[in-house]
Amino acid sequence: MTWRMTGFDGAPLTRGGWTFFIPGGDGRFSEPLRESLIASAFAAIDGTLATRVRRSRHAETWFEHFDGARGFDAYFKVLDPIRGLNRIRWTFKRRRAAHVASILEHLRADGVGVPDILLLGAERRGGREIIVTARVDGSSAVRHFKHAKLASRRVMLRALGAEVARLHRAGYIHGDLTPYNIFVTELEPPQFVFIDHERTRRTILSRFERPRMRNLVQLGHLEIGGVTNTDRMRVWCGYAAAFSARRRRAERRRVAGMLAARIADDRKCAGVAARASASVGQHREASGS
Repeated sequence: MTWRMTGFDGAPLTRGGWTFFIPGGDGRFSEPLRESLIASAFAAIDGTLATRVRRSRHAETWFEHFDGARGFDAYFKVLDPIRGLNRIRWTFKRRRAAHVASILEHLRADGVGVPDILLLGAERRGGREIIVTARVDGSSAVRHFKHAKLASRRVMLRALGAEVARLHRAGYIHGDLTPYNIFVTELEPPQFVFIDHERTRRTILSRFERPRMRNLVQLGHLEIGGVTNTDRMRVWCGYAAAFSARRRRAERRRVAGMLAARIADDRKCAGVAARASASVGQHREASGS
């Protein structure tokens, strides 16, 4: 795998077996701030940064605040090495961090809200990578929909459907379009920022129904307090109104069926996990541990 950067103007920075790039050029930050970013990146890589945000199947995310005249918050996402068949699939492609930089540049050019990349890095031998982004202003869609008033939530849901339609019309399929990867940055008119683009693609598949429906299912399958099935259909209505479709009723039935099946699977998995947890608790009580 090779680095192919589109927004990089300076020379790569090599430190401790890693190669780092700063999109926009290495003159974008002062030398002390640049070195501070790299030091925090290594702390995230080593698992010693102060605030750990989450651990997913493929990555670990950390948070750091940087003081100064123009203080800012940054998220450090450390991507695990690629394993199994995926390693073969990525052999002749650009690195994942470089892919994210490229796709964000295209999304931004098409008017889609995306986070600002501060630093990219790749381990020369181990296969790990890191993507450092600035914190997005606003609140996550999950938090917003939980606390928004009814009228505001309805407007926002329809606007979100229209924004996803715009994403698809521009030729993109988001890799993980959950409400946790969408931020609400403005209320009137509603504006959104999409994050987590390691698997986002600009592809001809956006012309076909199933990949687009899968994005809508990802968006609606999580059960969020205050969000009803009717609300989920409001997202669809906003989407359908903005995306010309010949078979709107058929597509609506299809996405509703896919969504119901996904929610049922989630509930089933949650029930199995809850029963397993209860069984472990009973075993511990019986054994006196």
